[in-house]
Amino acid sequence: MEALVSIITPCKNAAPWLLDCYESIKNQTYSKWEWVVVDDHSDDSTLELLYNIREKDSRIHVHSNADKGIISALSTALSYSKGEYITRMDADDKMPPERLSQMVNLLKKSSKNTVVTGLVKYFSTESVSNGYLEYQNWINQINLSDQQWNQIYRECVIASPNWITRKSDLIDCGGFDELSYPEDYDLVFQWYKNGFTIQTFPGITLHWREHPKRTSRTSENYQQEAFFGLKLKRFIELDYKGRPLIIWGNNIKSKLAQRILKKHKVNVTIQDLQDFKSIESIKDPQLLIAVYPTETERIQIINYLNSINLIEGENWWWL
Repeated sequence: MEALVSIITPCKNAAPWLLDCYESIKNQTYSKWEWVVVDDHSDDSTLELLYNIREKDSRIHVHSNADKGIISALSTALSYSKGEYITRMDADDKMPPERLSQMVNLLKKSSKNTVVTGLVKYFSTESVSNGYLEYQNWINQINLSDQQWNQIYRECVIASPNWITRKSDLIDCGGFDELSYPEDYDLVFQWYKNGFTIQTFPGITLHWREHPKRTSRTSENYQQEAFFGLKLKRFIELDYKGRPLIIWGNNIKSKLAQRILKKHKVNVTIQDLQDFKSIESIKDPQLLIAVYPTETERIQIINYLNSINLIEGENWWWL
């Protein structure tokens, strides 16, 4: 018997894309799902569209956010969900028809505390920016090579509307209630903290829409300062051991990181990469690398650090 999948969606002013999203869900080859949508005080026709969809499809459940913001909307959606499995979908994106089937099949074979993700592909009515294409290529490569936890302090390693996990595991590790913004990144840190395993389906499971009104473009909760503030706070909580902390790379990122770390009373030394071997004179260092060079240069860095017994994900991380 198929298990029920609860698709949870926080949405605000999503009218231009909502029907596309629904059609992609309706066309899933996996049929045992419910769509739990929480409207976050939309002032366009989002609610009207949702009510119209609900009249035609009893699997759609529409609620209003009593509070404000995505975190509260996600918590509300989770509280109303009835499925054994939980997946998030954003109202401006689309699912390939096989997504739920592919993800559920992989999750069913996996142990407790597993999150399943897949590959992403950006699309737009205009051209997709180089920055988004670079992120698309990076996140796909990281997931295919099972390097998520080694790379967790560089970027969010799981796309926010591209995962599925058991509802019981999500609740046991804290759900959404205690998350900080950017909440998609913090949820990944929550999984990391609780020892989750990530399984990747090696095909596209999310068509990710690029448009000027994306929340990641318009909200200060998703700008570089917010991302660095969150990931460095989590680094201090989860991986910083109080040892000498070095940042490689004298650039905007390293200086931003240094400023944030000082707010947390963590002393850090910035080293120019031309002077990289000076790290050998420091006893038991921890290292954050604030540059991301070509693959050939990355391999050289990894090999050098291995040669001095500094292991990625234990002693050093990309930032």
